Amino acid sequence: MFFYFVKKLLIPLILYWIMAYFPFKNRISWYIHTLFTSAYTFMILFINDWTEISYYLRPVCIVLFGCSLFRQMITLRSFKFNGLNRRTRIFLSLYGLLAIYQVFICILFSISYITSTPKHEDAVDLAFPLKGGAYEVVNGGMSSSMNYHFSHRTLKYAVDITKLTPLGSRKGIFDNPESLKSYPIYNDSVYSPVEGRIIEVVDGVEDNVPNSLGRSTTNMIIIKHQGYNILLLHLKKNSLLVKKNDFVKVGQEIAKVGNSGYSSEPHLHVHAIKHDNKRDYFNGTSVPITFNGNYLKRNDLLFNQTLIFR
Repeated sequence: MFFYFVKKLLIPLILYWIMAYFPFKNRISWYIHTLFTSAYTFMILFINDWTEISYYLRPVCIVLFGCSLFRQMITLRSFKFNGLNRRTRIFLSLYGLLAIYQVFICILFSISYITSTPKHEDAVDLAFPLKGGAYEVVNGGMSSSMNYHFSHRTLKYAVDITKLTPLGSRKGIFDNPESLKSYPIYNDSVYSPVEGRIIEVVDGVEDNVPNSLGRSTTNMIIIKHQGYNILLLHLKKNSLLVKKNDFVKVGQEIAKVGNSGYSSEPHLHVHAIKHDNKRDYFNGTSVPITFNGNYLKRNDLLFNQTLIFR
């Protein structure tokens, strides 16, 4: 928690204060600091998961950055810029290299993300499978830095979804961290994201104690839709409302969110595969998925199945 606090709150606040109030002695130092602060802000906003502290601090960070930049711009003319002494030149050279490195990482990330995003027509479109609250994508997107599934052939386009508390975290801050009930998504109803036939169900696997990984076997439902397998994993034990060979409609309640299988805390995992092996329902090539026409990525916020903030 302390690491997240320093990385996402303390460092940005220091950078924004300097940008807004520091009396820069030369123009080059102003350029370098603004460049570094902009690149640092971009990376923490788009790559890092904010639900460890509070998701709602993310838009606050955006507002503070904008206010600091605006104040810097309107007060810049009042600064009296001086020449550079030797010590200042050395410091600015090092700071400049750091800023250039940070910007370079941002550019590489952006190019990689854009080029890795499939066309929408190549994706299977799903209905969002959860209702009645604020949900956040904790793992998702076209980069392994935002979605640890992305480096796996069968899971590449998978998403992990969690639910926010009123304070914007994915678990109660003052609740018992080893209690499943500390996570608001636990026991939420799961609704079928597609119309199709149930080709496999697994039930009876106990939910894990939070912060401890279980075995690979998970309670799950697999739906055959348009030649693809839609997998919903980590379901709650004895919560499945469908059985093999049932036909389900979009929006039909089919299970509850749990924490079974290879999962350290309650969440819903969704992915689709082109089935390559009839004996192994996990063995297949991952297929891009959209939800109501949108590719979802880390930090996307949905309310009542509608994408409201990215």
